[in-house]
This record gives sequence, structure tokens and C-alpha cells, in this order.
Amino acid sequence: MIVEEWKTVIQTQMHFNEMIMRARSTGVSVVIAVYGAAAIAFGQYPDRGLILCGYRFHVSAPILLFGLFLLLAIFVLDYFYYYQLLIGSVERGRQIDEAFRMVPIAGSRLFGLTSEIANRVSLSRARTCLWWFYGLPAFVGIISLVYVSFLYRFPAGK
Repeated sequence: MIVEEWKTVIQTQMHFNEMIMRARSTGVSVVIAVYGAAAIAFGQYPDRGLILCGYRFHVSAPILLFGLFLLLAIFVLDYFYYYQLLIGSVERGRQIDEAFRMVPIAGSRLFGLTSEIANRVSLSRARTCLWWFYGLPAFVGIISLVYVSFLYRFPAGK
């Protein structure tokens, strides 16, 4: 029974890890495509502005804002849902590893994989990588949004 639970925990870890990687790769790819659309709008329409509450900003600003909201939505889904599920399954795997690491089953020591992996990549390191992964595209989006919203000067006479 212990081996079956351990197998289920490992499969669960793999499942959540796959879901995280799929969400990250697809989500950030879409966000980068949205940023690209904003760059095309900026290059193609240097004199096009939108006016809201008497303030004029470049047409690429709402596109960048959409990209940032999308990135935030993906981050929330990833960090507060999938990542937490993965961490929970890793913790359960570590519990099994610690309880049965030294217990031979059918003449072999079967447990320890989750602990070995978790020892190589600490929780704080994983979080740091996650924040950088989302932080860099967020930074680029925010800097671009600030530029096209507040610093860009439309060509004279337009």
C-alpha cells in the first residue's frame, strides 16, 4: 500500500509540474505576442493616439495593458493554484521518503526521490525563479506602458 501511495504521489507531482510548464509556456508566449502587437502598433501608427479624460496616449498602451493583465492572470493561476498543489504533493512525497527511506521493501530501498530533488532545488530557490520568470516580462511591459502612456511625444502637427 505504501508503494502504491508513493507512486500516486510521484504521478501527482509529475502532473502538476506538467500543468505548470504548459501554463507558463503557453501563457508567456501569448503575452510576448501581445507585446509584439503593441510594438507593431507603435511602429505602424506613431501619430495615433487615444484620448481618455482629456489625456492622449498612444494606441499601443491598451494593448500593453491587456498583456500585463494577462500576465497577472497567468501568474495568479500558476502561483496560487498549480504551484501550491505541486508543493503539497512534494511535501507528501517528502513525508513518505522520511518515514520509509531506511525500510527495505522487496530487498531494496525505494524511497528518497522527492527528498533528493527537493534538496537540490529549495523552495526559496523555486520561488525566486518563479518571480524572475514572471517579473522580467512584467517589467518590460510596465516600462513600455509608462513610455507610451507618459513619456512618448507625438510627432509635431499630428
